[in-house]
Amino acid sequence: MNDFLSQLYDIEGLDSISWWPLAPGWWVLISIFALILIGVGVYYYQRRKFRQSWQWRILSQLSFMEKNLKEENSHSTLCELSELIRRITMHQYSRTKCAGLEGRTWLLWLKEHDPYQFDWEHKGKFLIEAPYAPAPLPVSLEEILNIIKAIRGWVK
Repeated sequence: MNDFLSQLYDIEGLDSISWWPLAPGWWVLISIFALILIGVGVYYYQRRKFRQSWQWRILSQLSFMEKNLKEENSHSTLCELSELIRRITMHQYSRTKCAGLEGRTWLLWLKEHDPYQFDWEHKGKFLIEAPYAPAPLPVSLEEILNIIKAIRGWVK
């Protein structure tokens, strides 16, 4: 019996266990979840940044005009659109290039620089007439909606 006891060894201790012993599959799942969280964070950051930009304000103003367009407010909507397209072009181009243009030259300049080649010379003539014309203009709501869509094309 002493022979068996002499063959026993003392326990020296166990290896230390890490505080979070996860299998490789869990690490893959955690990294996928982290990537999804980062993607959602980037999306909301860009969305917030866009909502603070001038483009969002212009697009929301155009949407409001589009929803509330009626025969009664068509004249004021055209006046606002005239100011709006001028503000957009002065923001995208320099003030010296487009602020001094008026009348037909303004419409030709818009036609030349329009990214979607809208016919500003013929379909946009109400923009230069509306601020100076009496209230009932011979403009259909469909023409005003086309002008709103054309102005949306300027917002980049």
